[in-house]
Amino acid sequence: MDAIFLAISAVTLGSAVLAVSLRNLVHCALALALSFAGLAALYLKLNAQFVGLAQVLIYIGAVAILIVFAILLTRGLNLPTVRRSDPGG
Repeated sequence: MDAIFLAISAVTLGSAVLAVSLRNLVHCALALALSFAGLAALYLKLNAQFVGLAQVLIYIGAVAILIVFAILLTRGLNLPTVRRSDPGG
């Protein structure tokens, strides 16, 4: 086995495990993007250039970034509520 292939596969598997085990959603999404990048690198290493570049464009460029933006945009929805005092009581 090639040492580069083993290193890329170790990074891919490690980031996939982190993506399902971390508690912070932003860190999970970034680990998922790293896992997608490792998978694209494996495709490129195996001379499947079209699939590797499609992986980069579709999954890293669109899906992972969409997940990160969705997480970051919906984090501020839990605003603290202000309690109004009853003027009659």
